[in-house]
Amino acid sequence: MRPPPAILVPGAEVLGYTVERQLGQGGFGTVYLARNAGKPFALKLLHLPRVGERVEREVSILLKLRHPHVVGLQGYGLWPPGEPRFAVIVMEYVDGRRLDVWAHEENPSARQVTRVLLDVARALAATHAAGVLHRDVKEANLMVRASDGLAKLVDFGIGDYTGARDLTADILPPGTPEYRAPEAWRYFRQHARVLGARYVAGVADDLWALGLVFYWLLTGRKPFDGEDDPSFIEAVLTQTPASPHDANARVPLALSDICMRLLEKTPEARTPSAFAVVSALEEATRDSDAAWDVPLCDAFGEDTATTEGEQDSFEKWRNRPRHRPRRGVRAPLSRAEAPTVQGTTVKPRRSLQGWGVLVTVLALVAVGVLLRHGTARFPGMVAHRQEVAPTDKSPQSGRAAAPSRTEATAVAVAVPATIQEVAATVTTQTPETPSLPLSPKPARKVRSVMTRAAGMATCTALLGCPGPQVRPLPPPEPCPVGAVKAMKARKIDIGERHEAVFVFSRPHIISVHEGPTQLILVGPWEDLPSNTELSGRLIVRDRVYGRLTWATTPKGDSFPVCLDVLAEEGDRGMAREPGDDSPTSARIFTLARVKAVGEFE
Repeated sequence: MRPPPAILVPGAEVLGYTVERQLGQGGFGTVYLARNAGKPFALKLLHLPRVGERVEREVSILLKLRHPHVVGLQGYGLWPPGEPRFAVIVMEYVDGRRLDVWAHEENPSARQVTRVLLDVARALAATHAAGVLHRDVKEANLMVRASDGLAKLVDFGIGDYTGARDLTADILPPGTPEYRAPEAWRYFRQHARVLGARYVAGVADDLWALGLVFYWLLTGRKPFDGEDDPSFIEAVLTQTPASPHDANARVPLALSDICMRLLEKTPEARTPSAFAVVSALEEATRDSDAAWDVPLCDAFGEDTATTEGEQDSFEKWRNRPRHRPRRGVRAPLSRAEAPTVQGTTVKPRRSLQGWGVLVTVLALVAVGVLLRHGTARFPGMVAHRQEVAPTDKSPQSGRAAAPSRTEATAVAVAVPATIQEVAATVTTQTPETPSLPLSPKPARKVRSVMTRAAGMATCTALLGCPGPQVRPLPPPEPCPVGAVKAMKARKIDIGERHEAVFVFSRPHIISVHEGPTQLILVGPWEDLPSNTELSGRLIVRDRVYGRLTWATTPKGDSFPVCLDVLAEEGDRGMAREPGDDSPTSARIFTLARVKAVGEFE
């Protein structure tokens, strides 16, 4: 049986807990928000055939840790009770945002960053004092609570503790490659051909990863990069990054020095303990001034935008330290401005006078003529635009959509990376891909455009409807860690496009909601096989935007991706079909394309 993502639906009962929604998904399991006696909990389901003894390892670790900045264990069990296929770890629910999301949306100041880092350092100090290593310290495993800004360390799924038995035979322990310390890569290079060689992670490995997180919070970028894995590893081993203060003048020198000590190349030169990090941060805050309360990065806005073409390449290079990264939510445009959607300026509505009404009526007549001719030219058009899925749909469609009243609704699944370990995969038998009856694209486009034109013209000319309500575009955000490399490893280059569907059946209209979603790849895409499930989330605006961040092949291999969802016509985002003008839901066509991107614009 395939491990989650989509095994639990809202309302499902698991060991007395009622599932509300999915919170995250990784290589071994899925985390859900659930309630018991009205209280929220985080349910982590781990597929027993895949995790083996990891469940007992994680539970043992959480039992050792009781700290306000470490996620708390609430219970543990197996499910279903008769023939258990999943281990269930019940944890404290942290109502907040992942650290990377928090930083992008809040654009924190040096004081705010220090407060969060103090929480994390205290959590690591308590963890190490209990003889436990986290081994996967990164932004995705740190949560900032919404109520009070308190930070918590989560996900000890690949943690280790003194006296624990080894669970893998690899030369390097499980972990996220981008956060491995130089000594781990050095050992790997020296012992790659030595049979039975095993690198043993220590406290210094967690501290190195903490330094990487700290650097990114201060500067908005990672300290090391490379075109491929060997060049990245070489950079970690040999290059000294610019200090956070040199990369961003708003970073206080005291914080810059603390960060750079965490990024020393050898454990001996590195800050010796998380307790020492706590002491250094507390000392630095005692000498802080008003400059610590200025946001570290430039906010999005016209006043801080850099105009292309203002400087030649040399000047841009010479002044590069002055161009800070941008963070924060884009400010919505005022109604007085002329907002743009997909590059098209939406002008303020003008009142209709005299000949304008006549022109509109003539346009309506022309639309009617075109619709009649369009139907005659494309006889299959009406059948392909059905709004209810046919009864003989493929078994695949059950994985991609669930019925809701008289329409198919895209299932909400798969927010990425709760447990990000590129390890073993599960092989399952996948039904042969059904033939997909693609609708004639000219018919769909003509009908859709003309229908919307007729509706808008009627509203404007005869009913005096209000002007268009333009919702702001979704803010930009970075790709998941490792997504671009994972796509490149499968020969998918940035900018390439491929077909995907929300539902495997005859093309029709479905209702979707803002939040988690899933598409299915139609046909192979380079080294990515057909039927690969692409998971991420939808953002409902004047169009429906999709950002896909996780892929699962038919054999169960999972990895991060960075894909934008496009309409059939190639426009970014899906056109909203008439019938639902809600700010959180919309009606869209089931056919789409996905585009590999280096970041979400």
